[in-house]
Amino acid sequence: MIYFFIGDSNYILHLHIHNPFTRNKYLNRTIDLMLASVTGMTASNWKIQHLHGHHLGKDILFNGSKDWEVEKYSPLRALSYCFRSMWYTFWRPFVISLRNGLKNKKQPINYRWALTEHLLLFALIALLLVFNTKIFLTYILPLYALTFFITRYVDYLNHYGCDETSSNVYEHSNNCLNPSFNRFTHNFGYHTAHHLKPGAHWTQLPSLYEEVADKIPDHCKKDYSWSWVLIPYHFYLSQVGKM
Repeated sequence: MIYFFIGDSNYILHLHIHNPFTRNKYLNRTIDLMLASVTGMTASNWKIQHLHGHHLGKDILFNGSKDWEVEKYSPLRALSYCFRSMWYTFWRPFVISLRNGLKNKKQPINYRWALTEHLLLFALIALLLVFNTKIFLTYILPLYALTFFITRYVDYLNHYGCDETSSNVYEHSNNCLNPSFNRFTHNFGYHTAHHLKPGAHWTQLPSLYEEVADKIPDHCKKDYSWSWVLIPYHFYLSQVGKM
């Protein structure tokens, strides 16, 4: 139950970086820090690797070469992608924020704040490690690691078997049409709509999807839930040719 709320917090953080919850910069930064302390992922990490990386077709910086892994679904390909790319996702946004933050670069984001946000998270980790090593190593660190793993796994489901280089934008993403998954993740499964209009409010995604549904290839429409707890079921579906 606890991880249910932590996992949902990371989807909320994803919403927040696309559509800040308030118009007050300092209040938004407070929300950023609160969510980062819970999930282990900073808003700046999301902005660097997702907003200004994934959505601009710059995945290779944060995922490395992934052609073999995303060609089609298999347990080996999925796990390889997740365990390999989660380290890129963790370190490269920090390295970019360090390099650009020291230069005080402010576009497309304020990299000095991005660096500060990363360092504050690292400071929190150090404090937790010093003052309650057992709890940190047995509870908090595994949850942080699991958060990164899950973001990579859902990203994998979003795009495996798709041609992200195609001139047809409707072939770039898979879509999860499972109601329970979309209810929990604020309609994250309507991924084509999200890519077409990244700044659209989450409540608009179902209607935006319906507007283009007939243009999306059938193989990019999935009925099963993408919840990470169903990974064994996904492995089973892949073995019977239903992924």
